[in-house]
Amino acid sequence: MEQIRVLDRLGLLRLWEWLQAGKPVSGWAEGKPFEYLILRAFELEGAQVVWPYFVSKFEQIDGAVFVDGLSCLVESKHHSNALGFGPIARFKARLDRRPSAAIGLLFSVSGFTKPALQEALQHPTRNVLLWKRPDITYALMNGMRAAIQLKWRKAVEKAAPEYDLGKEEDT
Repeated sequence: MEQIRVLDRLGLLRLWEWLQAGKPVSGWAEGKPFEYLILRAFELEGAQVVWPYFVSKFEQIDGAVFVDGLSCLVESKHHSNALGFGPIARFKARLDRRPSAAIGLLFSVSGFTKPALQEALQHPTRNVLLWKRPDITYALMNGMRAAIQLKWRKAVEKAAPEYDLGKEEDT
């Protein structure tokens, strides 16, 4: 974990480019560089970050972020294929065991399948924000705090937990 803590914003952007290219990061367990990249990006902007931890032998949390009045659990997935609804549902189940004000941030390098997005929109729990590659790039370039505020606002205004922050680049 100390390897990530020496990276500044430029270092995180370089790591993000490396991860998007599908290159492994020497000396790090698979999936950890992406997980740590997200947490470090929030940390650099002054968010209170809780690094990965185990709640029990059955539940591991990738991290938690407390920023601008939001309390968030973080789940980061670096897979080669788009995620189906299963990981979203499992994350929502973890979130349902927390106070109702807690929200989830589910980051996926490969995005989500269309059926998974449709199911997420129909599911009664709307407290998980879905972050795809364009959202992550936008957040790293424009600030994680600004990105989470915009993502949350669009989820509230438009019932769009999957709102594409990449669209903001066009406006």
